Amino acid sequence: TIIEVACEHFKLPVTDLLGKKRNKEIVVPRQVSMYLAREMAHMSYPEIGRAFDRDYTTVIHSYEKIKAELKTDSALQTEISELSSRIRTRA
Repeated sequence: TIIEVACEHFKLPVTDLLGKKRNKEIVVPRQVSMYLAREMAHMSYPEIGRAFDRDYTTVIHSYEKIKAELKTDSALQTEISELSSRIRTRA
């Protein structure tokens, strides 16, 4: 559900979000999705890594990066809040 909602929100195909491309338009939504998987689904880093076809250390980096950015980026806070409520509605 998190991946589906993120793809709809960011207007990305699932294949891009889960793929290997590393341009900013895909990396940020991917990192946000990993952050939400950790926060909302309480998944472990290895579980998220398997879901996104990434090493768990990449997941840790993504989670920590978004967590740090949330402290100062109000636009990101709004985006995460909006995504969270959409995910809760679907679950």
